[in-house]
Amino acid sequence: MSRPCVVVLAAGLGRRLGRGPKALLRLEGETLAARAVRVAAAAGGRPVLVLGPQADEIAASAQQPEREGDLVVLRVTGWEEGMSRAWRAGVEHAARLEPGMPVAIMLVDQPGVGPEVISRLLSVHRPGRITRAAYRGRPGHPVVLDPSQAAAAARGARGDTGAREYLQAHLDAVDTVECADLGSDDDIDVPADLARWPGLG
Repeated sequence: MSRPCVVVLAAGLGRRLGRGPKALLRLEGETLAARAVRVAAAAGGRPVLVLGPQADEIAASAQQPEREGDLVVLRVTGWEEGMSRAWRAGVEHAARLEPGMPVAIMLVDQPGVGPEVISRLLSVHRPGRITRAAYRGRPGHPVVLDPSQAAAAARGARGDTGAREYLQAHLDAVDTVECADLGSDDDIDVPADLARWPGLG
């Protein structure tokens, strides 16, 4: 049965955090990569984990017996280009895996995003639209895109901004869905952010 792909962007080096790839950080005993894969699957999506440096180590940490044959690990080259390279690769691969299905994009460094957030977005998503989580009125991640919108956004992704410019240029197609009651998209970007997540290491 076809189901939406949930693309987990995890190809960064984590330079500003200074602790290596953030996908390998552990929270409550599991890596952020493993957590994101678990969340994606629990929301009813097909997890696509997009990796750059240390891909083998991250992939090994994210493999789970119950996900065998389900998790798709995508290793990308040119990840030094920034988030856009991983964004394009993930969306293009999702379109081949599940043609005609919407594509959800989540970031590996946002452990406050749980399956309930993704499930809410998928449940209200409409064909031809972009559905974006909001937190107290502030647009954030995850983002669910119709296949045509996902392809167009991928083509235009540049540098380290992913689809930001595309989303800003197509605000009339974006439906924001309040999700602050379900979670948070606070990310782990610089050392000061670690204080929000006790036990992260």
